Amino acid sequence: MKCLLLHDPDPRYDNVLSDNNIQITNLPVLQTTVLNLDHSSDNSPAKHDGIIISSKHGAKFLIKNKIDISGKSLAIVGPATAKIVRKYADQFDDVTLVWEDNASLLSQTILSSFPRSHSWIFYCGNKALDVLPRTLSEHGVRLKQLVVYTVDKRPEFDKDLSLFDVGVFQAVVFFSPSGVDYTGEFLRDKLSDRCVLVAFGKSTAAALSQCFSDMFVIRICEHPTPSGVLDVLMSL
Repeated sequence: MKCLLLHDPDPRYDNVLSDNNIQITNLPVLQTTVLNLDHSSDNSPAKHDGIIISSKHGAKFLIKNKIDISGKSLAIVGPATAKIVRKYADQFDDVTLVWEDNASLLSQTILSSFPRSHSWIFYCGNKALDVLPRTLSEHGVRLKQLVVYTVDKRPEFDKDLSLFDVGVFQAVVFFSPSGVDYTGEFLRDKLSDRCVLVAFGKSTAAALSQCFSDMFVIRICEHPTPSGVLDVLMSL
């Protein structure tokens, strides 16, 4: 099977998939810039009981700014991001950390595990979806969103993609709704009719459904991990 990963080269994925005779091509879509922000006023985590982080870029902001998280509650989306944050949190006292595979599950964990009176600051990107803010707001939980990184399409992406015959791929893996937004229109008429679109999560699957309608089969990874991607590809 030939598979296109719309992602930066990552040994975790490359090794797992290659070891199972899947021929992969990596094509990064996005470029991310972690912002420099002051922590005055409401931006200060000291004014909140907990911090929500939904990606490794939010984790990078936390670490880059050496934010004191002593006594804080941390709610994290994704096992890889949780691993990064947990390592950073080990140097602080009295930190509570919970994580889930996706934002929908995390919002339910926050509601069930912490007092509704808790105030949260959400380190997010400019393309953040409204799943967490909407759910928490509906239940009266105070949340401040702070954009700490921006996501845009790589300037070289269109040129790089034009070098590939994308019609040869039996599967394309999309890792985020932003990746769908930036590539869907170009890929729509160039993929083979038999190509399967693999979504890294439910939000990405929803973006694929909206972009491609019923043109292709869409499969969702049960877990946002290399083995989750492999499980889907091996079932095709």
